[in-house]
Amino acid sequence: MPIAAVSRDKDRFPLLLTLAPSHYCERARWALDQMEIPYTEERLAPGAHVLRVKRIGASMTSLPLLLFGDGSICQGSDRILDWVKFSGGDSEIELRLEQTTAPLIRQCLYTGLLHDPQSGIRDVLLRGTSPRQETIGRLTWPLMRRIMVMGMNARQRLLPDLIAKVDIELDWLDHLIVERGDHLVGEEFGRADLTAASLLAPIALPQLEPVKSVSAGMRWPASLAPILARWSERQSMKWVHRIYAAHRPQAAPNFGRSQGYLHSA
Repeated sequence: MPIAAVSRDKDRFPLLLTLAPSHYCERARWALDQMEIPYTEERLAPGAHVLRVKRIGASMTSLPLLLFGDGSICQGSDRILDWVKFSGGDSEIELRLEQTTAPLIRQCLYTGLLHDPQSGIRDVLLRGTSPRQETIGRLTWPLMRRIMVMGMNARQRLLPDLIAKVDIELDWLDHLIVERGDHLVGEEFGRADLTAASLLAPIALPQLEPVKSVSAGMRWPASLAPILARWSERQSMKWVHRIYAAHRPQAAPNFGRSQGYLHSA
């Protein structure tokens, strides 16, 4: 998709637009790191990201989005993994993770976090954004919090049902990991492993970069803390920690390294 409004520089690194805590953005970030593709990351504030994405001509407002020097874009973590040609995928597993497991995890966590003023979720969402984005994010946070609650249907009364639904997904993954072993496809680390590990990272909480710094300062509300502790004993959560430790490249953040400073699909 050509983008007339973007200055074109075919030699510059691709620019990855992200929302910091998004597990879909972590999926794209990890794929680029894994394939050793240099890029610059620009973290955006929720809500304020819409104008940024529309300004470059994208048809959707979801992130991650990869913007190339020639003005073309690749939007969505699945399409970014297609672009990097990362092998070892399983379309059935990935589809369930993308369309069922990951949205439930996001809805469940935000249902707890957005209703607790002490959770620190605002600061997590704004960390690493530009000064302008951060200012806009702080000024509009009361409105944005309500929009996020409505948009994700993150109503407090739904939390027990959401936890039960996430448990069903984790039952499926536990069984799959016991059945298939260290890797979901074949004998080597591949796309299905990266997808599962990154999309489960928000509840597995591996203490490795970039997940560690993204989630730093989060204060889990009483409605979620014991649930996360219980989930940490599951086979799937222990598997995520092993996959991160063995396969997540520990690259330093590259915000704005070559291009100035610097909801997800």
